[in-house]
Amino acid sequence: MRHGHITSVGMPRLASKPQAITASPIRRIAALLDEARRKSDIISFGGGAPSLPPPQEVVDFLVDFLKNNPQKSVAYGSTRGMIELRELIAQDLKKYWGVDYDPKDEIIIVNGGTEGIYLALSAILEPGDEVIVLDPTYLGYHEPVKLLGGRVRTVPVTVENGYQPRIEDVKKVISPLTKAFILLSPDNPTGRVVTEEFVRGLVDLAVEHDFWIVFDAVYKHISYGRPTPWVDSFKGARERTITINSFSKEASIPGFRLGYVTAPREVVEVMEKIKQYVSLAPDTPGQIAMIKFLESGIKDRYLQEVVIPTYRKRRDFMYKCIQEYLPEAKTSLPEGAFYFFVNIEEYLKAMGRDDEEFANRLLYRKSVVVIPGRYFGEMGKNHIRMTFVSEPEERIEEGIKRMSAYVSSYM
Repeated sequence: MRHGHITSVGMPRLASKPQAITASPIRRIAALLDEARRKSDIISFGGGAPSLPPPQEVVDFLVDFLKNNPQKSVAYGSTRGMIELRELIAQDLKKYWGVDYDPKDEIIIVNGGTEGIYLALSAILEPGDEVIVLDPTYLGYHEPVKLLGGRVRTVPVTVENGYQPRIEDVKKVISPLTKAFILLSPDNPTGRVVTEEFVRGLVDLAVEHDFWIVFDAVYKHISYGRPTPWVDSFKGARERTITINSFSKEASIPGFRLGYVTAPREVVEVMEKIKQYVSLAPDTPGQIAMIKFLESGIKDRYLQEVVIPTYRKRRDFMYKCIQEYLPEAKTSLPEGAFYFFVNIEEYLKAMGRDDEEFANRLLYRKSVVVIPGRYFGEMGKNHIRMTFVSEPEERIEEGIKRMSAYVSSYM
């Protein structure tokens, strides 16, 4: 104000760091789909959410608990999460991977894997640090690293070798600034499960060059054959590995936003401090539900009798349809997770389109949703991601037939 007059109007300036990061394109597509579904018959190969309901026993238990304990059901909890749930998680990981975690000091409950990633990176990164990721891989790593002042280095993987990374390629991008390597297995978008040989080599490099391994294991139970090697179980890895986990996929509860992180005690302490000012505490109803999920044998039955058989059947059927109706496409059979990553370069050349234009026009003209591969990295260009868990077999076939009709008109 000058001489009693207002000299400026409007809001103050925003922070510069958030302006530099990119909003998730998949979140934008999800918003568009909410509107598009009202208007036409959309067949979606786009989302990454389970299409099965959670176990009925868990639903019934939670409903009864809410009715009988309404105040306790919605009360604040500790920042690290309920100790009963952390103890069950420790037992579960001991059972499946033979690794011991102290539930009090080495496990923290988080609001989904996404928060787990952000808290973990916040605990270890300084401005200028470098983080290595594979290309393509999950798009949720680059922007948190940038927001925290770090830099992403990439290691390419291709369909020709089943999207398997090579230790020789990792060595090429390690520098004195390397602070972490983020490993997702099973992978989104490729469905790849890394080999034990690669994990051993990565651990050796982490020890030699003194960097962290951030192991994103959110799809660890969504495996159709060879399980993913558990990084923390390798000699030399335990003191330098932070493992991100989520109940969203294995328990089909993505809306509860619940996961957990295992890490050395010092890392958990730092993550707890940050979480106090980010989300305060994890979701209480979700924790109550997951105690039931883990303590009563429900998890094993649900995964083995419902989730894996259903998703494997859809995976195999989509693979057959891709081969039959899109013969010029190249892909590999996913060993885990929810997705095919499909190279459609031959079709794109004939159409004069890129993968983003292809996805936009496919939705507009054929009401089929796929995700452009470029969203997952430079090596993802000329690809599309297609999830096989969101639609039943008859709609999978109908969707791929629509895709075939679309591309055939240009061939």
